[in-house]
Amino acid sequence: MIKSVKGTSDITSPEVLLWQHVEKTMATTAKAYGYEEIRTPTVEMEELFSTSVGQGTDIVEKEMYAFPDKKGRHLVLRPEGTAATCRAYLEHQMNLLPSPAKFYYMGSFFRYEQPQSGRKREFHSFGVEALGEQSPLQDAEVIDMVMTMLSRLGLSHLSVDVNSIGDDNCRPAYKEALRTSLATHESELCEDCRRRMTDNPLRVLDCKREDPALLESLPKSADYLCSDCEDHFHRLLSTLDSLKIPYRLNHRLVRGLDYYTRTVFEVISEDLGAQNALLGGGRYDYLIRHLGGPATPAVGWGLGLERLVSVLTARYPELLGSLAVPRGYIVHSDATTAAAFQLRHALADTGWALDLDVRQDGFGKQLARASKRGARIALIIGEDEVAAGTCTVKDLMSGSQTAVALADVATCLVSPCDAREPLDGFEPTQITRKQMPCGYERFAAFLKQGTLCSHLLRQVQKLRQGTTLWGGIVMSERERGSYAN
Repeated sequence: MIKSVKGTSDITSPEVLLWQHVEKTMATTAKAYGYEEIRTPTVEMEELFSTSVGQGTDIVEKEMYAFPDKKGRHLVLRPEGTAATCRAYLEHQMNLLPSPAKFYYMGSFFRYEQPQSGRKREFHSFGVEALGEQSPLQDAEVIDMVMTMLSRLGLSHLSVDVNSIGDDNCRPAYKEALRTSLATHESELCEDCRRRMTDNPLRVLDCKREDPALLESLPKSADYLCSDCEDHFHRLLSTLDSLKIPYRLNHRLVRGLDYYTRTVFEVISEDLGAQNALLGGGRYDYLIRHLGGPATPAVGWGLGLERLVSVLTARYPELLGSLAVPRGYIVHSDATTAAAFQLRHALADTGWALDLDVRQDGFGKQLARASKRGARIALIIGEDEVAAGTCTVKDLMSGSQTAVALADVATCLVSPCDAREPLDGFEPTQITRKQMPCGYERFAAFLKQGTLCSHLLRQVQKLRQGTTLWGGIVMSERERGSYAN
């Protein structure tokens, strides 16, 4: 049997539902901040990354999937998204459009490294890039955006580790101070860091093998900032203060890629233990110039989706179940096949997954298959139903069934089941639009009747008990508080 390649994985149901939820939440938030989606090729020229990421980085030296094509051109499977976005920005002359150009992207990326939990050779990232604006408010915007995204996904106790590594005016002096200091500890450094000490001493600060006490004793970039970089950094921190975004100055934070300048940051969660970083990003004002374009300030971040999905799964084990799409099953005879297909067309926007039986044997056998496939209801449309203009809706959990006019079946499917139940101390008619952060129209028919399906009642009960889930959508503590009043 042929198996998947080492370091890759299949994403199947029900896990794929969580992936879709994460991707949709993040994309919706990015659009709300004025960012547009960009899709770049999976295969790029090798020169793009050796020029942008840096020859001395692990990505270029050890991790890129590089190969010649049949004409001898050196190609790679993209290892990250920023350089590809900048290449597209230049190639399509977006620099001539009003600035800033703001993009988000998601997709597969590739690095040849030892696979481990949450880190594979083919991995998936979501990232944003804002090109053409040097204001520190742009830095604050991308940070505020990701904090909003993560909050909407239910993560709490978030904060930002932030640093400034200066620019070409002040960083050379800082690099020289690092080299001088590292030279006195050369015997204590790992082999890679002894090499980096000369080529790119900032990378030593990013090494996980070095003694933290040694790294903490090294010179700090903040002490070598020029006046422009210092002003930029202070304005960023002031904006984060005004947005009430918690942050910590981390003088060892440099990021691992050569194109970063000034602002570098990581978003961390106190709930995740030692491996608490969720994503990293920063400013890269010289990258587009290195790629042959005009000097263009830019800032962005990238987030590994495997890591995020793993965190959400561990924190909210009930989330997958709440995201499951309700399944129905259309039972029909040979004579009513056309009517069965028409019924499914009419129900396409209900949010239900509707299987249509294709074997056309007895109704009993079809109902048995419906149960095996996990259907919650069966929609039976036989010759008698067609003649009467109805459909028999059968609850496969309770066994009850009722005849419903074909025009009203869609309304029935707003509720996953026929059962109604009161909620102690909370009348359904008291629920208002303000208390319905999402899905209001979906339940509007039942609100008009003054009744609610048992599924929605359970969600309301969970909300009052402090659960963050609402019909598959996780709300932040702030949102939950306003909706639960």
